[in-house]
Amino acid sequence: MIGILISILIFSADYKGELKKVEKDLEETQKELETLKKKEGSILNELEKIDIEAERQERKLSQLKKNEKKIREKIEFLSKGSLTIQKSIDEKSNRLNKGILLFYRELSIPPSTDIIQCRQKEENIFYLKQFLKGEKSILDNLSSKKDSLLLSKNIVQDELKSLLALQKEEKAIRNKILAQKKAKRKLLNTVKDKKGEVEKLIAELKRSREELEEFMRIAAKDEKKGKVGKFIWPSRGTVISNFGTVIDPVYGTKLLNNGIDIRAKEGMGVVASHDGEIVYASRFYGYGNIVIIDHENGYHTLYAHLANIEVMKGEKVKQGETIGRVGTSGTVSEPTLHFEIRRDGRAINPLTLLK
Repeated sequence: MIGILISILIFSADYKGELKKVEKDLEETQKELETLKKKEGSILNELEKIDIEAERQERKLSQLKKNEKKIREKIEFLSKGSLTIQKSIDEKSNRLNKGILLFYRELSIPPSTDIIQCRQKEENIFYLKQFLKGEKSILDNLSSKKDSLLLSKNIVQDELKSLLALQKEEKAIRNKILAQKKAKRKLLNTVKDKKGEVEKLIAELKRSREELEEFMRIAAKDEKKGKVGKFIWPSRGTVISNFGTVIDPVYGTKLLNNGIDIRAKEGMGVVASHDGEIVYASRFYGYGNIVIIDHENGYHTLYAHLANIEVMKGEKVKQGETIGRVGTSGTVSEPTLHFEIRRDGRAINPLTLLK
């Protein structure tokens, strides 16, 4: 319902009340914008801190990755060393086994009565003992080295295991930080969208205020009092809400309708109900696209919720001339034309003047 909009636009006393309301809404909306700007700044600061923390965490993970690479290289080096020593152990074991066989073979030779042969045998046994002793010492040394390498490898493998566990923990921290960043980004986008809506609303409120101020200046003239002829229907359709007191279909409360509401097809032409001059043709806060026509003699008609406006302020129109199209701008949910006839700002039942 447009209510007393047309009388507000025509009479400065009512206009000032509506202007005060618009200015109050503007002030509250500007406060809301400031709150949103502060919230946006706060979120940006939080995002900056999260970015710094995320970078720090990435550097930490990068260093852990480098440490992992070094440890794996060390494990590979120890593994290769162990294989090399094992190869030497296998070779020395073969030499030792062959030496043992020669030693026992020499011992198994029966004693000889020949002094030279006896001395030769003694020398062979002596040198074989020395060889076996040397080979055994080398083999023991290699085994010790192998055991040392395996111990070192086990220690390094434990270090790798601990490092991988630490990496897992740090990655979990990194993922948590990234999740926080994503949530803050989402909140920031929501705040930015809301801020954009509020900025648009402020612009519309300012424009409405300026248009109302301008309308007050040009609508303060005295008008002749007299009668006009019949008005014609502004559009074809079905009257879904009559003039006067009506019951709200949702809340069941009583409302005052200062005109009639006509359900019509989207885009259907809306025509001037009588000859006159366009005194308002624009959006109005809360009411969508509206056109107000001055028919002189104190008569005005109002057409609201238009899809688009096809006339300009100051333009002269004839009865039946198209001024716009039926739409859903403003507060309606289906294609509807709200139509009012007023004289000296007082609402008149349109059905009594329409032909």
